[in-house]
Amino acid sequence: MAPLENPNLEGYHVARAMWLEYYNPKAGTYIAKQKCSGCYNDDKFVVWAVSVADQAIVDAARIYPEFKPLIQPAIAVFQKYKNKHIKGYSAAENSGNDKDIYYDDDAQVCSAMLTAYEVTGDKTYLDQGRELVRFLMGGWNDNPKAVTKGGMHWHISKNLLNSCTTAEVAKACLQISKFIPNEAQVYVEFAAKCIDWQIKVLQDPSDKLIRDGVGEDSDKVDDAKWSYNTGTTLSAASHLYQITKDNKWLNIANELAEAAINHNSFFYDRDFPDNLRYWRDSSYFVQLLIEGLADYLLYVGKDVPQGLPQRIHDEVRRHLIMFYEFMKDPKDGGYIQSFEPHNTYKHVYDQKYHEWFGDGKQWSLKGEDKDSNGNPQKCLMGYGSAARVFFQGARIVPKI
Repeated sequence: MAPLENPNLEGYHVARAMWLEYYNPKAGTYIAKQKCSGCYNDDKFVVWAVSVADQAIVDAARIYPEFKPLIQPAIAVFQKYKNKHIKGYSAAENSGNDKDIYYDDDAQVCSAMLTAYEVTGDKTYLDQGRELVRFLMGGWNDNPKAVTKGGMHWHISKNLLNSCTTAEVAKACLQISKFIPNEAQVYVEFAAKCIDWQIKVLQDPSDKLIRDGVGEDSDKVDDAKWSYNTGTTLSAASHLYQITKDNKWLNIANELAEAAINHNSFFYDRDFPDNLRYWRDSSYFVQLLIEGLADYLLYVGKDVPQGLPQRIHDEVRRHLIMFYEFMKDPKDGGYIQSFEPHNTYKHVYDQKYHEWFGDGKQWSLKGEDKDSNGNPQKCLMGYGSAARVFFQGARIVPKI
Protein backbone atom coordinates (compact mmCIF):
# COMPACT_ATOMS: atom_id res chain seq x y z
CA MET A 1 0.00 0.00 0.00
CA ALA A 2 1.46 3.35 -1.05
CA PRO A 3 1.97 5.87 1.75
CA LEU A 4 -0.62 8.60 2.32
CA GLU A 5 0.35 11.77 0.46
CA ASN A 6 -2.84 13.73 -0.26
CA PRO A 7 -5.63 13.51 2.37
CA ASN A 8 -8.17 15.18 0.04
CA LEU A 9 -7.50 12.57 -2.63
CA GLU A 10 -7.95 9.76 -0.10
CA GLY A 11 -11.26 11.36 0.94
CA TYR A 12 -12.26 11.42 -2.74
CA HIS A 13 -11.59 7.69 -3.16
CA VAL A 14 -13.48 6.79 0.02
CA ALA A 15 -16.50 8.99 -0.78
CA ARG A 16 -16.68 7.60 -4.33
CA ALA A 17 -16.44 4.01 -3.08
CA MET A 18 -19.14 4.72 -0.46
CA TRP A 19 -21.55 6.09 -3.08
CA LEU A 20 -21.00 3.17 -5.45
CA GLU A 21 -21.38 0.63 -2.66
CA TYR A 22 -24.41 2.00 -0.82
CA TYR A 23 -26.44 4.49 -2.86
CA ASN A 24 -29.31 2.75 -4.65
CA PRO A 25 -30.80 5.02 -7.36
CA LYS A 26 -33.91 2.86 -7.74
CA ALA A 27 -34.72 3.16 -4.01
CA GLY A 28 -33.45 6.75 -3.81
CA THR A 29 -31.59 6.01 -0.60
CA TYR A 30 -28.60 4.19 0.87
CA ILE A 31 -29.08 0.41 1.00
CA ALA A 32 -26.89 -2.20 2.71
CA LYS A 33 -26.30 -5.38 0.72
CA GLN A 34 -26.21 -7.17 4.06
CA LYS A 35 -27.13 -5.93 7.52
CA CYS A 36 -24.32 -3.99 9.19
CA SER A 37 -23.70 -1.37 11.88
CA GLY A 38 -26.16 1.53 11.64
CA CYS A 39 -28.84 -0.59 9.97
CA TYR A 40 -32.38 -1.02 11.17
CA ASN A 41 -34.41 -3.83 9.65
CA ASP A 42 -31.99 -5.55 7.28
CA ASP A 43 -30.85 -2.94 4.82
CA LYS A 44 -31.87 0.64 5.73
CA PHE A 45 -29.64 3.08 7.64
CA VAL A 46 -30.49 5.34 10.57
CA VAL A 47 -30.54 9.04 9.78
CA TRP A 48 -27.31 9.68 11.74
CA ALA A 49 -25.38 7.42 9.33
CA VAL A 50 -27.10 9.09 6.37
CA SER A 51 -26.16 12.55 7.68
CA VAL A 52 -22.47 11.62 7.94
CA ALA A 53 -22.51 10.05 4.47
CA ASP A 54 -24.17 13.17 3.02
CA GLN A 55 -21.71 15.45 4.78
CA ALA A 56 -18.91 13.44 3.15
CA ILE A 57 -20.48 13.88 -0.31
CA VAL A 58 -20.81 17.63 0.21
CA ASP A 59 -17.24 17.85 1.56
CA ALA A 60 -16.09 16.03 -1.58
CA ALA A 61 -18.07 18.35 -3.87
CA ARG A 62 -16.40 21.40 -2.29
CA ILE A 63 -13.03 20.14 -3.56
CA TYR A 64 -14.00 17.99 -6.56
CA PRO A 65 -16.73 19.44 -8.82
CA GLU A 66 -17.58 16.02 -10.26
CA PHE A 67 -19.30 15.25 -6.95
CA LYS A 68 -21.74 18.18 -7.31
CA PRO A 69 -24.37 16.15 -9.23
CA LEU A 70 -24.51 13.76 -6.26
CA ILE A 71 -25.58 16.47 -3.80
CA GLN A 72 -29.20 16.61 -4.92
CA PRO A 73 -29.88 12.84 -4.62
CA ALA A 74 -27.88 12.70 -1.38
CA ILE A 75 -29.80 15.50 0.36
CA ALA A 76 -33.12 14.18 -1.03
CA VAL A 77 -32.64 11.01 1.05
CA PHE A 78 -33.44 13.00 4.20
CA GLN A 79 -37.04 13.56 3.14
CA LYS A 80 -37.78 9.87 3.74
CA TYR A 81 -37.03 10.46 7.45
CA LYS A 82 -39.00 13.67 7.95
CA ASN A 83 -41.91 14.11 10.33
CA LYS A 84 -44.06 16.42 8.21
CA HIS A 85 -45.91 17.87 11.21
CA ILE A 86 -43.16 18.86 13.62
CA LYS A 87 -40.51 19.28 10.88
CA GLY A 88 -37.85 17.12 12.55
CA TYR A 89 -36.17 14.08 11.05
CA SER A 90 -36.72 10.69 12.66
CA ALA A 91 -34.06 8.04 13.21
CA ALA A 92 -35.79 5.74 10.67
CA GLU A 93 -37.64 6.20 7.39
CA ASN A 94 -41.35 6.69 8.08
CA SER A 95 -44.67 7.83 6.66
CA GLY A 96 -44.25 11.32 8.07
CA ASN A 97 -45.49 10.87 11.63
CA ASP A 98 -42.69 9.11 13.52
CA LYS A 99 -41.43 10.92 16.65
CA ASP A 100 -38.19 9.03 17.36
CA ILE A 101 -36.27 12.25 16.77
CA TYR A 102 -32.82 13.10 18.18
CA TYR A 103 -31.67 16.71 18.14
CA ASP A 104 -27.99 15.81 17.64
CA ASP A 105 -28.80 13.67 14.59
CA ASP A 106 -30.92 16.48 13.18
CA ALA A 107 -28.17 19.03 13.80
CA GLN A 108 -25.89 16.96 11.57
CA VAL A 109 -28.68 16.69 8.98
CA CYS A 110 -28.93 20.48 9.14
CA SER A 111 -25.18 20.91 8.73
CA ALA A 112 -25.25 18.78 5.57
CA MET A 113 -28.11 20.87 4.15
CA LEU A 114 -26.46 24.22 4.92
CA THR A 115 -23.10 23.08 3.56
CA ALA A 116 -24.89 21.88 0.41
CA TYR A 117 -26.22 25.44 0.05
CA GLU A 118 -22.69 26.84 0.55
CA VAL A 119 -21.33 24.58 -2.19
CA THR A 120 -24.16 24.88 -4.74
CA GLY A 121 -25.95 28.17 -4.04
CA ASP A 122 -29.25 26.29 -4.38
CA LYS A 123 -31.71 28.03 -2.05
CA THR A 124 -33.74 24.84 -1.66
CA TYR A 125 -31.09 23.64 0.80
CA LEU A 126 -31.07 26.97 2.65
CA ASP A 127 -34.86 26.81 3.05
CA GLN A 128 -34.67 23.23 4.34
CA GLY A 129 -31.87 24.19 6.71
CA ARG A 130 -33.73 27.24 8.01
CA GLU A 131 -36.84 25.21 8.76
CA LEU A 132 -34.73 22.62 10.56
CA VAL A 133 -32.77 25.21 12.57
CA ARG A 134 -36.08 26.58 13.82
CA PHE A 135 -37.12 23.08 14.85
CA LEU A 136 -33.78 22.51 16.59
CA MET A 137 -34.05 25.73 18.61
CA GLY A 138 -37.31 24.37 20.03
CA GLY A 139 -35.30 21.69 21.84
CA TRP A 140 -33.97 24.13 24.44
CA ASN A 141 -34.81 23.17 28.00
CA ASP A 142 -36.99 25.93 29.45
CA ASN A 143 -38.82 23.72 31.94
CA PRO A 144 -39.28 25.94 35.04
CA LYS A 145 -39.32 22.84 37.28
CA ALA A 146 -36.05 21.44 35.93
CA VAL A 147 -33.18 21.02 38.40
CA THR A 148 -30.68 21.73 35.62
CA LYS A 149 -31.73 24.92 33.87
CA GLY A 150 -31.06 25.36 30.15
CA GLY A 151 -29.25 23.11 27.69
CA MET A 152 -30.49 21.26 24.61
CA HIS A 153 -32.51 18.08 24.95
CA TRP A 154 -31.10 14.91 23.40
CA HIS A 155 -34.46 13.59 22.10
CA ILE A 156 -37.84 15.23 21.71
CA SER A 157 -39.41 12.97 24.36
CA LYS A 158 -36.55 12.53 26.88
CA ASN A 159 -35.30 14.85 29.59
CA LEU A 160 -31.59 14.22 29.04
CA LEU A 161 -29.56 17.33 28.18
CA ASN A 162 -26.51 16.53 26.07
CA SER A 163 -23.33 18.30 25.11
CA CYS A 164 -23.52 16.91 21.55
CA THR A 165 -26.98 18.37 20.93
CA THR A 166 -26.13 21.69 22.57
CA ALA A 167 -22.90 22.26 20.62
CA GLU A 168 -24.12 20.87 17.30
CA VAL A 169 -27.26 23.03 17.37
CA ALA A 170 -25.06 26.04 18.18
CA LYS A 171 -22.92 25.15 15.15
CA ALA A 172 -25.99 24.98 12.89
CA CYS A 173 -27.24 28.35 14.16
CA LEU A 174 -23.87 29.99 13.50
CA GLN A 175 -23.65 28.39 10.07
CA ILE A 176 -27.02 29.76 8.95
CA SER A 177 -26.41 33.19 10.53
CA LYS A 178 -24.01 33.98 7.67
CA PHE A 179 -26.70 33.47 5.04
CA ILE A 180 -29.72 35.31 6.49
CA PRO A 181 -28.38 38.66 7.76
CA ASN A 182 -31.72 40.02 9.00
CA GLU A 183 -32.14 36.97 11.27
CA ALA A 184 -28.47 36.55 12.17
CA GLN A 185 -28.67 38.11 15.64
CA VAL A 186 -31.32 35.60 16.76
CA TYR A 187 -29.13 32.67 15.71
CA VAL A 188 -25.91 34.06 17.15
CA GLU A 189 -27.54 34.83 20.49
CA PHE A 190 -29.02 31.33 20.67
CA ALA A 191 -25.63 29.78 19.88
CA ALA A 192 -23.99 31.92 22.57
CA LYS A 193 -26.63 30.76 25.07
CA CYS A 194 -25.83 27.14 24.15
CA ILE A 195 -22.07 27.46 24.57
CA ASP A 196 -22.42 29.50 27.78
CA TRP A 197 -24.46 26.61 29.21
CA GLN A 198 -22.02 24.03 27.86
CA ILE A 199 -19.04 25.65 29.59
CA LYS A 200 -20.87 26.41 32.83
CA VAL A 201 -22.53 23.00 33.26
CA LEU A 202 -20.55 20.41 31.30
CA GLN A 203 -16.94 21.57 31.05
CA ASP A 204 -14.61 19.85 33.51
CA PRO A 205 -12.63 22.72 35.08
CA SER A 206 -9.67 20.43 35.78
CA ASP A 207 -8.86 19.46 32.19
CA LYS A 208 -11.23 21.73 30.15
CA LEU A 209 -12.81 18.76 28.34
CA ILE A 210 -16.58 18.66 27.75
CA ARG A 211 -18.53 16.03 29.64
CA ASP A 212 -21.40 14.13 28.06
CA GLY A 213 -24.63 15.34 29.63
CA VAL A 214 -27.00 15.71 32.56
CA GLY A 215 -30.69 15.11 33.17
CA GLU A 216 -32.98 18.11 33.53
CA ASP A 217 -34.23 16.44 36.74
CA SER A 218 -30.71 16.08 38.16
CA ASP A 219 -27.45 17.91 38.73
CA LYS A 220 -25.33 14.74 38.43
CA VAL A 221 -23.25 15.11 35.27
CA ASP A 222 -22.21 12.09 33.17
CA ASP A 223 -18.40 12.24 33.30
CA ALA A 224 -17.71 10.51 29.95
CA LYS A 225 -15.66 12.87 27.78
CA TRP A 226 -16.06 11.90 24.15
CA SER A 227 -13.80 13.59 21.62
CA TYR A 228 -16.64 14.97 19.50
CA ASN A 229 -18.14 16.91 22.40
CA THR A 230 -14.93 18.87 22.80
CA GLY A 231 -14.61 19.15 18.99
CA THR A 232 -18.10 20.51 18.34
CA THR A 233 -17.88 22.95 21.26
CA LEU A 234 -14.52 24.13 19.89
CA SER A 235 -16.11 24.71 16.46
CA ALA A 236 -18.90 26.80 17.97
CA ALA A 237 -16.72 28.82 20.36
CA SER A 238 -14.27 29.60 17.54
CA HIS A 239 -17.09 30.69 15.23
CA LEU A 240 -18.58 32.85 17.99
CA TYR A 241 -15.21 34.57 18.40
CA GLN A 242 -14.98 35.27 14.67
CA ILE A 243 -18.45 36.81 14.66
CA THR A 244 -18.34 38.77 17.93
CA LYS A 245 -14.60 39.32 18.57
CA ASP A 246 -15.43 38.83 22.26
CA ASN A 247 -12.30 37.57 24.04
CA LYS A 248 -14.48 35.34 26.22
CA TRP A 249 -14.95 33.01 23.24
CA LEU A 250 -11.27 33.25 22.32
CA ASN A 251 -10.23 32.10 25.78
CA ILE A 252 -12.74 29.21 25.71
CA ALA A 253 -11.58 28.16 22.23
CA ASN A 254 -7.91 28.29 23.21
CA GLU A 255 -8.52 26.08 26.26
CA LEU A 256 -10.54 23.56 24.23
CA ALA A 257 -7.92 23.38 21.47
CA GLU A 258 -5.16 22.74 24.00
CA ALA A 259 -7.29 20.07 25.70
CA ALA A 260 -8.01 18.37 22.36
CA ILE A 261 -4.32 17.67 21.68
CA ASN A 262 -3.20 17.04 25.28
CA HIS A 263 -1.90 13.46 25.39
CA ASN A 264 -3.25 13.10 28.94
CA SER A 265 -6.81 13.82 27.80
CA PHE A 266 -9.56 11.30 28.50
CA PHE A 267 -10.04 10.34 24.85
CA TYR A 268 -6.38 9.49 24.23
CA ASP A 269 -5.28 5.91 24.78
CA ARG A 270 -2.98 6.47 27.76
CA ASP A 271 -1.75 2.87 27.98
CA PHE A 272 1.24 3.95 25.88
CA PRO A 273 4.23 6.26 26.37
CA ASP A 274 3.43 9.89 25.57
CA ASN A 275 4.75 9.84 21.99
CA LEU A 276 2.56 6.85 21.00
CA ARG A 277 -0.76 7.99 22.49
CA TYR A 278 -3.65 8.48 20.08
CA TRP A 279 -7.36 9.40 19.95
CA ARG A 280 -9.20 6.19 20.74
CA ASP A 281 -12.80 7.12 19.89
CA SER A 282 -14.44 5.73 16.76
CA SER A 283 -13.96 7.65 13.51
CA TYR A 284 -17.51 9.05 13.59
CA PHE A 285 -16.51 10.98 16.75
CA VAL A 286 -12.94 11.80 15.71
CA GLN A 287 -14.10 13.40 12.43
CA LEU A 288 -15.88 16.08 14.48
CA LEU A 289 -12.83 16.62 16.68
CA ILE A 290 -10.69 17.19 13.59
CA GLU A 291 -13.35 19.51 12.16
CA GLY A 292 -13.29 21.44 15.44
CA LEU A 293 -9.51 21.89 15.25
CA ALA A 294 -9.77 22.99 11.60
CA ASP A 295 -12.59 25.45 12.43
CA TYR A 296 -10.48 26.81 15.30
CA LEU A 297 -7.55 27.59 13.00
CA LEU A 298 -9.89 29.09 10.38
CA TYR A 299 -12.11 31.22 12.63
CA VAL A 300 -9.55 32.34 15.22
CA GLY A 301 -6.87 32.82 12.57
CA LYS A 302 -4.02 35.11 13.52
CA ASP A 303 -5.21 35.22 17.14
CA VAL A 304 -4.30 31.55 17.74
CA PRO A 305 -1.44 31.52 20.30
CA GLN A 306 2.03 31.26 18.80
CA GLY A 307 3.20 27.71 18.20
CA LEU A 308 -0.25 26.12 18.59
CA PRO A 309 -1.05 25.88 14.84
CA GLN A 310 2.10 23.82 14.27
CA ARG A 311 1.31 21.53 17.20
CA ILE A 312 -2.24 21.00 15.90
CA HIS A 313 -0.87 20.35 12.40
CA ASP A 314 1.59 17.75 13.67
CA GLU A 315 -1.03 15.99 15.82
CA VAL A 316 -3.58 15.78 13.00
CA ARG A 317 -0.91 14.66 10.53
CA ARG A 318 0.18 11.86 12.85
CA HIS A 319 -3.40 10.65 13.26
CA LEU A 320 -4.20 10.80 9.54
CA ILE A 321 -1.19 8.60 8.78
CA MET A 322 -2.07 6.14 11.55
CA PHE A 323 -5.72 5.95 10.47
CA TYR A 324 -4.70 5.36 6.84
CA GLU A 325 -2.12 2.71 7.71
CA PHE A 326 -4.27 0.71 10.12
CA MET A 327 -7.97 1.22 9.34
CA LYS A 328 -7.84 1.03 5.55
CA ASP A 329 -8.41 -2.42 4.09
CA PRO A 330 -5.68 -2.88 1.44
CA LYS A 331 -7.97 -5.34 -0.35
CA ASP A 332 -10.74 -2.88 -1.26
CA GLY A 333 -9.74 0.53 0.18
CA GLY A 334 -12.67 0.57 2.63
CA TYR A 335 -12.58 1.67 6.27
CA ILE A 336 -14.18 0.25 9.39
CA GLN A 337 -15.29 2.61 12.19
CA SER A 338 -12.47 1.93 14.64
CA PHE A 339 -9.69 4.48 15.16
CA GLU A 340 -7.61 2.10 17.31
CA PRO A 341 -4.74 0.33 15.53
CA HIS A 342 -5.26 -3.00 17.34
CA ASN A 343 -8.99 -3.09 16.56
CA THR A 344 -8.49 -3.68 12.86
CA TYR A 345 -8.22 -6.32 10.14
CA LYS A 346 -6.12 -9.25 11.34
CA HIS A 347 -3.79 -9.18 8.32
CA VAL A 348 -3.09 -5.45 8.85
CA TYR A 349 -2.41 -6.03 12.56
CA ASP A 350 -0.05 -8.92 11.82
CA GLN A 351 1.87 -6.99 9.19
CA LYS A 352 2.64 -3.76 11.01
CA TYR A 353 1.24 -3.38 14.54
CA HIS A 354 4.27 -4.57 16.50
CA GLU A 355 6.61 -2.41 14.44
CA TRP A 356 4.61 0.68 15.42
CA PHE A 357 3.38 -0.16 18.92
CA GLY A 358 5.54 -3.00 20.20
CA ASP A 359 3.61 -5.45 22.35
CA GLY A 360 1.03 -2.77 23.15
CA LYS A 361 -2.31 -4.53 22.63
CA GLN A 362 -3.69 -7.79 21.37
CA TRP A 363 -5.65 -7.88 18.13
CA SER A 364 -9.44 -7.67 18.32
CA LEU A 365 -12.43 -6.24 16.48
CA LYS A 366 -15.06 -3.97 17.98
CA GLY A 367 -18.63 -5.27 17.88
CA GLU A 368 -19.71 -2.50 15.52
CA ASP A 369 -17.04 -3.57 13.03
CA LYS A 370 -17.82 -7.26 12.66
CA ASP A 371 -20.57 -9.45 11.29
CA SER A 372 -22.39 -12.26 13.08
CA ASN A 373 -19.51 -14.62 12.30
CA GLY A 374 -16.90 -12.30 13.79
CA ASN A 375 -15.45 -11.19 10.44
CA PRO A 376 -14.62 -7.54 9.69
CA GLN A 377 -17.61 -5.69 8.24
CA LYS A 378 -17.78 -2.18 6.83
CA CYS A 379 -20.79 0.12 6.87
CA LEU A 380 -22.06 3.46 5.56
CA MET A 381 -21.00 5.31 8.72
CA GLY A 382 -17.46 3.94 8.51
CA TYR A 383 -17.04 5.09 4.92
CA GLY A 384 -18.62 8.50 5.53
CA SER A 385 -16.61 9.12 8.69
CA ALA A 386 -13.35 8.07 7.04
CA ALA A 387 -13.96 10.41 4.11
CA ARG A 388 -14.63 13.26 6.53
CA VAL A 389 -11.52 12.44 8.62
CA PHE A 390 -9.48 13.04 5.46
CA PHE A 391 -11.42 16.03 4.09
CA GLN A 392 -11.47 17.83 7.42
CA GLY A 393 -7.90 16.80 8.16
CA ALA A 394 -6.80 18.20 4.79
CA ARG A 395 -7.95 21.65 5.91
CA ILE A 396 -5.04 21.50 8.39
CA VAL A 397 -2.70 19.08 6.58
CA PRO A 398 -3.24 19.46 2.82
CA LYS A 399 -0.15 17.38 2.02
CA ILE A 400 1.63 14.74 4.10
